[in-house]
Amino acid sequence: MLSDLQKKKLTRYFRVYDVDDDGCIALQDFERVVENVRMLHGLGENSPRHRALKEGYLHRWEALRKSADVDHDGGVDLDEWLGYWDEVLSDEARYEAEVAAVTDRLIDIFDDDGDGMLGADEFCNFYGVYGLKSTLARQVFMDLDLDGDGVVTRGELLEMAHQFYRSDDPAARGNQLFGPTG
Repeated sequence: MLSDLQKKKLTRYFRVYDVDDDGCIALQDFERVVENVRMLHGLGENSPRHRALKEGYLHRWEALRKSADVDHDGGVDLDEWLGYWDEVLSDEARYEAEVAAVTDRLIDIFDDDGDGMLGADEFCNFYGVYGLKSTLARQVFMDLDLDGDGVVTRGELLEMAHQFYRSDDPAARGNQLFGPTG
């Protein structure tokens, strides 16, 4: 069962995915993010990288829809989202796979210089494609950069993700991975 803090964090995460802010995560939200990433990277609509990106996001959407859309209305509302995460967090193997996938996806998509890490500008790009402010991204980035070296490594990102999903410590840095919760 999700704690109150987990519900707050996951509600914030839901709002990040609900790009059009209609109270439901749907295919259009995923398509909007793909288009934002395409424009960010200057990808042609028929480029191999854009097709792979689109295919990856659509696969992610379909997996989420199948697992979370319990009323089969074609979208995932907040209650369904929280139920989905309650199930994921109850299954260690599924949880580890989900966290690894989120972390890898962030680095694969936003690591512009190919160093396997995210710098501040790259982290801002991540926030930007979801319509979040760059000033917030920079603030969060500073907190997530555990060793203060100006980059967030895959290991740091994994640690922050684990804190985000699992920690009940209100002061844990990872709580704000997807922005402040309140």
